Amino acid sequence: MKKIIVALVGMVVAVQVAFARDVITMNSKELPVAAQTFLKQHFVDKQISYIKVENEFLSKRYEVVMTDRTKIEFDGKGNWEEVDCKRGALPLALIPDYIRQLVDAQYPGVTYHKIERDRGELEVELSNRLSLTFDKKGQLIDIDD
Repeated sequence: MKKIIVALVGMVVAVQVAFARDVITMNSKELPVAAQTFLKQHFVDKQISYIKVENEFLSKRYEVVMTDRTKIEFDGKGNWEEVDCKRGALPLALIPDYIRQLVDAQYPGVTYHKIERDRGELEVELSNRLSLTFDKKGQLIDIDD
């Protein structure tokens, strides 16, 4: 019985390693429809440098890198998880109103460089090098400089 369990575990690990290769492409058709729609809505004026398809155990993740070094990460369903515009400004449509109102009042004139969703929290990085984290209810819970 012990040998069978060890053999099964070994086979599962072998299959996972065999299928866990990342794929690099430039074809946006490799992305889920939701990710394609997101790119057409917010980054129509940018050119894709490459798309990295990360095969994880039972799921996929996608990383899109634009020629201007903007990086967008999507989950397996095509929902964005992170948008990092490096030196450029994020499209304002990505920033919820409650964040824009607070930032406009507290830090007028700044631009947004990065936004990230993680476990119900939303984090934005500003041009003044501050990073603001908000909870599910839209409350500011952390400021990091």
